[in-house]
Amino acid sequence: MKKFITAYRVFTPDLYTLFAFLGGSAVLIGIGAFMNTVTLPGIALIVVSCLLASLDVLCDYFVFQSIFSKDYGFGILANSHHGYDVLRMGVRADQLRRFIQIFLVEFVTGIILTNRMFEAGYFNNTVNYFGFLTLIALAVYIGDTISLNITRKFTNYAEGILPISLFSVLETVAVFGITMIFLNENPEPVATMPLLVVLAVLAVVVTYCMCERVNLRFKDSFGERKDGRFGDDSKKKMIVFLAIAFGIDIIMIPLMKFGFDRGIDLSVFLVAQMMYPACGVALAKLGSYNEGKLPKAAYVTVLILGAVCMILAALSIMMPVSMDVQGTETTYYYLIASSVVIIFNIFFTVFICACGREKRENAGLKFNNPVRSVLFILLHLVLYFSYLLIAVFLICRISDVAFNIVDDYIKVIFSADAPKLWVSVLLNLILSFVLFFGEEYGWRYYLQPRMQKRFGTALGTILLGIAWGVWHAGADFMYYSSETGPQMLVVQVIACIAMGIFFGYAYMKTNNIWVPVTMHFFNNNLVAVFNGGNILDATQNKVIGWGQIPVYIIGYAVMWAFIFTPTMLGKVRKVKEAENAQ
Repeated sequence: MKKFITAYRVFTPDLYTLFAFLGGSAVLIGIGAFMNTVTLPGIALIVVSCLLASLDVLCDYFVFQSIFSKDYGFGILANSHHGYDVLRMGVRADQLRRFIQIFLVEFVTGIILTNRMFEAGYFNNTVNYFGFLTLIALAVYIGDTISLNITRKFTNYAEGILPISLFSVLETVAVFGITMIFLNENPEPVATMPLLVVLAVLAVVVTYCMCERVNLRFKDSFGERKDGRFGDDSKKKMIVFLAIAFGIDIIMIPLMKFGFDRGIDLSVFLVAQMMYPACGVALAKLGSYNEGKLPKAAYVTVLILGAVCMILAALSIMMPVSMDVQGTETTYYYLIASSVVIIFNIFFTVFICACGREKRENAGLKFNNPVRSVLFILLHLVLYFSYLLIAVFLICRISDVAFNIVDDYIKVIFSADAPKLWVSVLLNLILSFVLFFGEEYGWRYYLQPRMQKRFGTALGTILLGIAWGVWHAGADFMYYSSETGPQMLVVQVIACIAMGIFFGYAYMKTNNIWVPVTMHFFNNNLVAVFNGGNILDATQNKVIGWGQIPVYIIGYAVMWAFIFTPTMLGKVRKVKEAENAQ
């Protein structure tokens, strides 16, 4: 019994349980005092919450600590690989119980206070009121799950009190913010859907992180499987990546449509979208058993940045605030998102530099082949301008307007402000490369090798380009070209296949993920140079005719051609295999 209690205290220290209990009660009392509801029903609710918290401790005690055994010499499934499956089910069941518990408390509170809320004029209808309760419950669940995850990381109270206090404060701020939105604005139920969807997605993500972290921490307490240590988890990692990179993208499309129908700027959605692939890779690798040491701080930074941008995207269509920036009307939340990206980019850079060589290599973040990498980046710039000249020449054959375009380009390149524009582009690379890492880390580093292994080098690269292009569909129809969405989608697929071929070729030749990251940045930001520095105005509301499609196909031939290189055709691999066989 003494070892049993010791294991429990290591897993969930008593001081953390007490802190979480007191902190949660203080939040409930604070909300109750704010709404003038600290009455007998309010006190009863707090008592019930205490009982449920005690039930949580008991569940934690008997479910988890009775399973793992190796370090403490006890357990119902000591040194059995079956115990790992039981642990997974136990963790998921405990999270489900906690989720139901929080919703039960919130809705019991809501039912008690329904008449008082309606009499005070805070809500128009029942749907709006219970939507508010759902948002509060989701925010509390996310905060509690993160806090609980932290309690199981530290065994020293002094080390863990600061991060737990921080997340408790953030949870309180989130609850208070949602309350203020409803009490002051009283939005319609449909207007709260974006935030509801975002919080629901975040709840799923933090639940997954919580479960996988517990599984990884205690996996060594169980025996071996016949096919190796817990088997091959590559399929699970691919499912996680696709669910984040493509699943969240699909979920956010209805929210974009909600804002698009109301004429709201959707720029923040594109910022958030760029982070989905890297978030998928981070979650997949953090939840794996075969990845070795990883730069966890950098991965967590990527995940938090993606989550913050999603929330800002939802808020941008719930409570739109427009501003004029360089003659272009944009949302206030886009400026906030840009500032957040710069801040997180700095943290990301520091964490990558400080994590050590082994972690960078395991995560594929090492800057390999520096000379060849720089040459490929310069080659991309040459190809970019070649494509631009070919496209302009072909358009000249169609319309006289293109001659004006050439004149405009020449004036911009050789204007007095040109050096400032180029310096601003390079500065932007330093301050925001994490966004382009967000895409390339998913496409080139993670998905490309798997697609090439499954379908062959050339075909896998082309299929990846198609998937990458279709991934932009929501932005194509509601941002890049609202009038000619189908044509824009076709052009997007053409461009993504062509860039995917060259980016993929460069990555295979350099084994350096920072090469396609830099190329992607220049491809997206050089348009700002030719547009006088205004990238928002240059990328929105394009009009593309079907007759222009051949122009893009021929123009991108400078990148298409790399599909016929020996590397892409797989000849290099065959030669190496033959040499190894000899």
